[in-house]
Amino acid sequence: VDSRAMLHWAALSNGTVDAQLVVSQNTAGWAAVGIPSTGLQMIGSKALVSDGMVYDLNGKNPSLVVLATDMGAFDSISTTVESGNQVLRFSTNGGGNTMLNLVVAYHTTSSGFPVTRHEARFGVEVLITSTPTPTPPPAVTPPACTPSAHPDFQCQMAVDTKAMLHWAALSNGTVNAQLVVSQNTAGWAAVGLPSTGLQMTGSKALSCGHSFDRSADDWLESSCL
Repeated sequence: VDSRAMLHWAALSNGTVDAQLVVSQNTAGWAAVGIPSTGLQMIGSKALVSDGMVYDLNGKNPSLVVLATDMGAFDSISTTVESGNQVLRFSTNGGGNTMLNLVVAYHTTSSGFPVTRHEARFGVEVLITSTPTPTPPPAVTPPACTPSAHPDFQCQMAVDTKAMLHWAALSNGTVNAQLVVSQNTAGWAAVGLPSTGLQMTGSKALSCGHSFDRSADDWLESSCL
């Protein structure tokens, strides 16, 4: 909402909106969140205040701010102080709407609500049909093609200090490739085509030189030299 006030919310499948207002470092003051009856106007709304009560805000004069006889659009409420922060939690019915209008106000140095006028006030339109935007995975830049030292291939890449991969992409979509693991006559080497990501488990693997078609994810031919 601003540098001091943070609003958290979740739209549930039954139409309820759970929300929490946190006003940081505000133990000496008060905080309030209102559900307006019209637009983003504080006057005419019911407001949950950090003293744990719901008020009818009938006007700017403190005498017109009175304890509410009902909670109005608030379904449930709670207020606490956590680590020096005022925390106001509530739920309300979204009513099938796509937006929820709220009014947020606070004062950081006086707890005298409603006599002490708000230090800051904001109208907030909350999109309650939204889902969090997933964070895209970091972009992976494929390595540039280093010309292969082998005459039958276009590119090469050092997998590590011992393993070298050579490959050539053909016009028909086939990829010819060769894995060379140096000084390894007493051991074994393998190359796999994963079915998921870069996982070896679930893949098919060969333990010799090979030629394969990535689009079909299947081996076409293989040879061991």
